[in-house]
Amino acid sequence: MTDTMRNAAVINCLGYAGLIPFLAAAWAMLSDRTLFQSSPALIFLTYSAIILSFLGGTLWGKARELADGYLSAGLLLLSNMLALSAWITLLLGETFMVPGLLIALIGYAILCAVEWFSASKVLNYVGEPYLRFRLTLTSVVCLAHAVVIYAVL
Repeated sequence: MTDTMRNAAVINCLGYAGLIPFLAAAWAMLSDRTLFQSSPALIFLTYSAIILSFLGGTLWGKARELADGYLSAGLLLLSNMLALSAWITLLLGETFMVPGLLIALIGYAILCAVEWFSASKVLNYVGEPYLRFRLTLTSVVCLAHAVVIYAVL
């Protein structure tokens, strides 16, 4: 197995494993259970904020690699906007759960769209399989957000 194949396997494993907290908290919300003696909605929201901030940070790294000044500047701004929006979702907390979840959901959708439409410059070395993988992960995450929003309402 080559290093590239090994890295792809690790990325896939970590990506799919990263869905577990989203799905577990959404399931707990629908089945009216607690998780670790805490509100599953709050667990979902905090995990979502952490992951959104982390993914925003990956844009920062990509922006530093680019020669295109406008795209690089845009990615740097988006990286910070995603991190700040994740922080805002935490500030909104359980009191304003639905707006916080909507902010996070929109952040994930924007991130996915930016990755997809700028792939030739930002993700040119990973190609179509990685983009499909990211689209799958983002779709599941956005669906989980919709489920939790439904359960909160």
